Amino acid sequence: MATFEVATVSNRNLAMTNMVYLNPEDYRAVLRSESTPAYLQIREFVFSVGKEATTVKGSIALSALHRQLLSLAFSDKVPVKPFKIEEHSNIYLSDLELEINFFKKSTSTHTFDCDKLGVSIQNYFDLQILCLEQRFLYEFDGFILVFRVVNYNSVDISSLKEGVKVSSNAPRGLLTKKTKISFVKAPNTTFRLKGGVSKGTNPIRPDWNFESMGIGGLDAEFSEIFRRAFASRVFPASVVKEFGVSFIKGMLLYGPPGTGKTLLARQIGKMLNAREPKIVNGPEVFNKYVGQTEENIRNLFVDAEKEYAERGDESDLHIIIFDEIDAICKTRGSVQSGTGVHDTVVNQLLTKIDGVNSLNNILVIGMTNRKDMIDEALLRPGRLEVHVEIGLPDENGRLQILNIHTATMKKSGRLSEDVDLREIAALSKNYTGAELAGVVRAASSFAFNRAVKPTDLSHPQDSQNLRTTREDFLLGLEEVKPKFGVSDSDFSACIANGIIQYGESFSELNDAATLLIQQVKNSSRTPLVSLLLEGPVGCGKTAVAASLALKGEFHFVKLITPDNCIGFSETAKCSYINQVFEDAYKSANSCVVIDDIERLLDYTPIGPRFSNVVLQALLVLTKKHPPKGRRLFIVGTSSCVQVLTDMGFTSIFSSVLTVPCVAPGQEVYNVLSCLDVFSEQELQQISKACLEKIPVKKLLSIAEMAQQGADKGVARFLKCMKDYGILSAASAASPYSNY
Repeated sequence: MATFEVATVSNRNLAMTNMVYLNPEDYRAVLRSESTPAYLQIREFVFSVGKEATTVKGSIALSALHRQLLSLAFSDKVPVKPFKIEEHSNIYLSDLELEINFFKKSTSTHTFDCDKLGVSIQNYFDLQILCLEQRFLYEFDGFILVFRVVNYNSVDISSLKEGVKVSSNAPRGLLTKKTKISFVKAPNTTFRLKGGVSKGTNPIRPDWNFESMGIGGLDAEFSEIFRRAFASRVFPASVVKEFGVSFIKGMLLYGPPGTGKTLLARQIGKMLNAREPKIVNGPEVFNKYVGQTEENIRNLFVDAEKEYAERGDESDLHIIIFDEIDAICKTRGSVQSGTGVHDTVVNQLLTKIDGVNSLNNILVIGMTNRKDMIDEALLRPGRLEVHVEIGLPDENGRLQILNIHTATMKKSGRLSEDVDLREIAALSKNYTGAELAGVVRAASSFAFNRAVKPTDLSHPQDSQNLRTTREDFLLGLEEVKPKFGVSDSDFSACIANGIIQYGESFSELNDAATLLIQQVKNSSRTPLVSLLLEGPVGCGKTAVAASLALKGEFHFVKLITPDNCIGFSETAKCSYINQVFEDAYKSANSCVVIDDIERLLDYTPIGPRFSNVVLQALLVLTKKHPPKGRRLFIVGTSSCVQVLTDMGFTSIFSSVLTVPCVAPGQEVYNVLSCLDVFSEQELQQISKACLEKIPVKKLLSIAEMAQQGADKGVARFLKCMKDYGILSAASAASPYSNY
């Protein structure tokens, strides 16, 4: 091994040979031979070496590209050693991919023949050794071009002698006359490639990943986006034309708020090896001056039109992203205004994407959480053709998102060892990406709060040992509730007194309902199961429905009650109910409880009268199947089942079960014994005195009433029953009736 001082090559011609040069005396001393080709290894790179008399003895002449590759400056000392190619049988290049660019910035639209260029490079650089990211200069068709090694495949030459081609992953490769060379254009170049094995311009950067973009849980969605919108653009336009198809010009990303649509819009430029996308917020397009809004739309396409006119199909990809596209592309005729600007904006966008003079170098991406509001003409094939739902992340997706949001915390040692993100991901069912970020912030706030002394807020305590713990994350999950999760507060109020298994009839009801839950969660044939619970007022229908909804461990559980619709018009009430079902469809398995159906229908027996508009909405939504891959369990309650039967409502439920009242005797005993307020003797006396079936809610209310005041006991309880109008025959037969 010898050490040389770094110098520059003496002229431009030598710089374009991709070789390094030594003084003839140094050449003989280091290589100990006059044979060619000869190679020198400098660090991990290997270069062909030549003799040049103008090179000062003791120095090695490198071009500017070589010095940049090796991170060397003039007069640096660098060790070199001979590289013997016969000792390496696995470096022969079978395929070589080169990126082309102008050495000096140019706007020329010259077309380079890849067949001729490949042969010319093979002849000029024959038997040179190349490595990844190495760059070299070459003059072709009067242009000085710079080539970068993007990728290559090498083979073991010894395997070829045995008739078997064995691929090799050598760190460098030898260019030969048999190497197949393909070409790819550098970003933002204006020239064209034809013939040969040209690959066009890959729109996706090879070094991108979701974590660096801050996006998690969207692997499947991005795979679909890439397949539909970008896969064909990796190939030259000439290859795509041979298939007789055109590029995808538009896509729509839709889904619930907070799932990552806008984040994907902001970060999409980082994964594209093309022009920076134009990102437009929907409402910003509008302008108060007549015609200015339409001009704003046209201006978005000016650059793409200009380049397409100059370069045709070789033009770079121009991406235009509309965030909240529903703000400017509402269904035509739905917005009543004197100017009609909404309709003309839609018309302008339609003609630009797929009009008479449509472009082939654009990709329009729309983002919305209200797909139903967008004009249908914009969603047809040829326009926003690809519709990708950015839905709620699954458990693995939630883990990815949590890893992204806690990455800095982990790196700085601020995440406690007792935090298992897999556990947090499992507990955070139906959380969106934005809500998971909120959980991390909430957990951090609990950690900060522990280090703050209430009497001295200006000086935090022990900030060096501050960590976010598992308990902090559990508190964060309690504080940040998912929009598409379980409404714990609503259902907790429904079962405030718990569920009392007071008899065999109730157990049979519970078993039958449990089977329906298992059916909707496990059966592949019935993604929709509905249950109607009927019975007299106060028998516990709402409590049973709430209990079933929570027991089923559904990801999304929502309660629709008449008190949520007070003051609503028929249209507003239908809209509210429809929105609940739309939210339910976004989750893998959901449960919707429709409480007191006759009250929702505004039913009154005087007349009788009811809202047919709401009835028809409920009839449609209750039997509408959820989207593919989703499951929905519907529980309805009613105290007027005969009225619903007359309306044709009960027939659409999978099952109709009656919630039984509490039977006299043992069942009354079972209910009251759970209250722990009566003695055994009193319980026996009361259970014998009750001779009629009693709704459980009334029985519990009577028991509470009987405990008020100083006069307590069995006599007081029976008096309260009589006040409720329940005790009739029992009062005559009971020895406690003469109170």
